[in-house]
Amino acid sequence: MVTLYYAFVFLAALLVDVVPFFGPPAWTVMVFFQVKYDLNIWAVIVIGVIGSTFGRYILSKYMPYLSTKFISKQKNEDLAFIGEKLKNNGWKNQLFVLLYTLVPLPSTPLFTASGVARIRSLTILPAFFIGKFTSDMVMVLSGDYVAKMP
Repeated sequence: MVTLYYAFVFLAALLVDVVPFFGPPAWTVMVFFQVKYDLNIWAVIVIGVIGSTFGRYILSKYMPYLSTKFISKQKNEDLAFIGEKLKNNGWKNQLFVLLYTLVPLPSTPLFTASGVARIRSLTILPAFFIGKFTSDMVMVLSGDYVAKMP
């Protein structure tokens, strides 16, 4: 039964990060499952971040199709411009994505722009995973600490 809860962690993290609008951050789902079912905190973090990364990957893949239907032409051009800037900077791109995911800002705009510009996901996913792992680790450990306070 416990392994089923880890599958729920993965699916919940994936689902909150596959949505193209702002929702709860994935770390809140991870904290919920970890505290509610007393799961291994490190397994929750790793599985949750993997689910979150897959969610953002999926978001970036379907965003070009969604943006043509629901986002104005001008906004699409703006997003494509931002995405093109992300595409052309090599290691600076990786550093930007890493730093962006370390601060408490939603990553939806980042993956919306990369999707609209049709950037190869492999150019940003490694830095996203590292930054997301680091920031979610801090949040999940903090949530666990607060939940276990007397």
